[in-house]
Formats: sequence, structure tokens, C-alpha cells
Amino acid sequence: MDKSSKKNNLKKGGVPGRSHISFYFFYTLFCIFVRPFLKFRLNKRIEKIEKPCIVLCNHGSFTDFFYAGTVLHRYNPRFITARLYFYNKFANSVLRSIGCFPKSMFTSDIENAKNCVKVINQGEMLVMMPEARLSTAGKFEDIQDSTLKFIRKMNVNVYTLKLFGDYFAYPKWSKGLRLHALVEAEFDLLFKAGEPSALSQEEFDEKVINTLTYNDFEWLKTHPEVKYKNKELASGLENILNVCPECNKKLTIKTDKRRVYCTECGFSVNMNDRYAFNDNPYFENFQQWYDYQIEQMRKEILEGSFKLESKVQLMHSAKKGNHQIRHAGDGVCVLDENGLTYTGTDDGEEIQKFFPLEKIYRLLFGAGEDFEIYEGTEIYYFIPEDRRSCVMWYTASILLKEIYNK
Repeated sequence: MDKSSKKNNLKKGGVPGRSHISFYFFYTLFCIFVRPFLKFRLNKRIEKIEKPCIVLCNHGSFTDFFYAGTVLHRYNPRFITARLYFYNKFANSVLRSIGCFPKSMFTSDIENAKNCVKVINQGEMLVMMPEARLSTAGKFEDIQDSTLKFIRKMNVNVYTLKLFGDYFAYPKWSKGLRLHALVEAEFDLLFKAGEPSALSQEEFDEKVINTLTYNDFEWLKTHPEVKYKNKELASGLENILNVCPECNKKLTIKTDKRRVYCTECGFSVNMNDRYAFNDNPYFENFQQWYDYQIEQMRKEILEGSFKLESKVQLMHSAKKGNHQIRHAGDGVCVLDENGLTYTGTDDGEEIQKFFPLEKIYRLLFGAGEDFEIYEGTEIYYFIPEDRRSCVMWYTASILLKEIYNK
């Protein structure tokens, strides 16, 4: 099959036929306006890529797609991307033109599965970030079982693009890019075609997870020369840190430039040039603080009668695609051992929407923005009264699932 026929078949099959002009236009913009302000270093590369193939990339930062594009642009990659970004018509056109196609995260998405299979069957490169969300605290999160099963079932060449320092260059909770931050990458072969099926699912899962597991604080220890000079280095941390270690009050944490403090008891610490605390008697860094919060919530759930509740605004996809999302209603969300319940309005109707715990893998969240869940191709995007609480809905969904679905 010649290249033009292959491209046309990809279009007819619902998978975007990537426009090389569009791709290189946006790649050039990235090289001009973003890349000069970062130090990107590819420490390990493969000279010859055999397609069809799947490339697995860890996901510490929103800019990971740019790093992946930098390494893989010669191979005509197709990227799985969160469906949220396709609701806007303009963004939809741009994303599809550079080879992206949508996925409703953490729910069954037949359209996406078919498109992934088509990419492989057409002999192309499928790029996945299997964690399917940005890292909260700079380390590997987890991969859904169904994702691992799909990768193994494809039984093709599997490569890994492992990034280090990308989280620190642009953390999920931050107000912007850390200029001149170092980001390193390693591109390697994990499986040759035929090898995945020769392993049991457990053996396959273990190798994938062990390979992709990372911790940017551990990476930073190996680079004592790296420093982050941003004056606002701690700004936004209140959107992932929600329990004061001094007085144990919730949602009392605020930040001011490099200072993190509690409005209830006055506890205060400062962050240095390496994302560590100079004067914190409890934690060396915010990752340890975040892990402490998880364990505190775990204890609270195990004690019984755990419940998160908040007034929320409900947002849905924009009907005409002029915007990404739109206001659809107001109500109350409750998350407990049964699942997530929304009671309120939805496009003028009074509803009660229930998502049972067994059907929730994770609630997605934007730091200081929202928590969300997909149903088919529609998103239920909830903005709580105190936006700092969004991370609590995410961690609670993990722990409730872990504890009650055993």
C-alpha cells in the first residue's frame, strides 16, 4: 500500500490523517517560543524504529506532548488525547490535524479502542500516556488494567519514552513554566513484536510498570547542579496540599510566592531552589506532605462514615463547539463508599445522577479547578465551592475504590 492510500484509509476509518504542514507549523512554534526556555536532553535514543508500534510515555507534565513530538515527529505518530480538549471546534481541528484523536478517560470508549486498533493495523505509531492524567506530586501514579491488557493484546513492538524533570519544569499545580528547567528523556525498546503475548498478563504488567515508574525527586538527587529560580515557585501548592501538619485542619493552606502557610494556626515554611522546604519539621518536600495527606484520609475512611460533600457548578461540553465547556447547572455532589452522586439541575431539569463506585476508576481533577468524570463521550465537570478541595475528590476516589472494592 502506498503512502497516499494509507493516509486516505486512515481518514476514512475515523483516525486523523495527520497534516504534515499543520504538525510542523505547531512544532516550529514550540521550537521558537517554548523550547529555547527549557533544556531538553535526549540521553538514549533508537536509530531504527519498526512499525507498527506503540510508544508508552510517562506523564508528569502538560508539556509532555511537546517532548514526545520532539523525539517522535519523524515517525508520523498518532497521539491519544483527553476528549475534553476536542469539545472546542477550533481545538478539535488543530488536534486532529497534528495526529491526535480523543479518549474519554477512565471509562469504556469503543470509538477510541477502534481507532487505536486501526492505527496499529495501518502500520503506524500509536503514542500513549497510559497513566492517563498528569502526576499530582511528581511520581508515577498507576495504569488501568484494561489499558495494560490492550497493549499486550496488540502484540506489536513496544517502545518507551521516559521523561525526567518534566514535572518540575511545569507542575500540575503551578502558575506557569519554570524557565531553563532541565528535562531529560530516554527512548528505548521494551518489547519486540510477539514478545508481549509470550508473557503472562502479570509478567507483562510488571515489566511495563517497572519501566515507566519514576520519581522526579529521586531524579533531582542525581543532579545537584539543577536549581529552579522562579520567585513564585510554591504558588499553587495549596491546590494539592490541603491538611496542615501542625493543627490538622483541612483547606487552610495558602501560598505566597515561595511561602506555604496555614491560615488557622500560622504554621509556615519556605521552599528553596530545589523544591525542598528549608524549615519544615515534618516533611522534606511537598511530595512527602501529599503522601501524608493520603494516609490521613485512608485512616479516616477506615474509621467509617467518610463522606465528601460540596455545592458545585456542573459543566458539560459546549453544544455548538464554540467553547470547550459550558455551565449546565448547579447542585450538590457527594462521594462516599457507594459512589458519586450529583443532585441538582442539568440544562434546566432537576436530576439526581449516580456513578456507582465499581464503575469509577478515578475521578480526574484539575488542580484548583474541578473534578470530573466521563460518561460515554460526555463529561460531567464539577467546580466545587472551595476549588482547593478538588484534589481531595481525586484521592478519595482512589482510596474508596481500593478499600471498598477489595
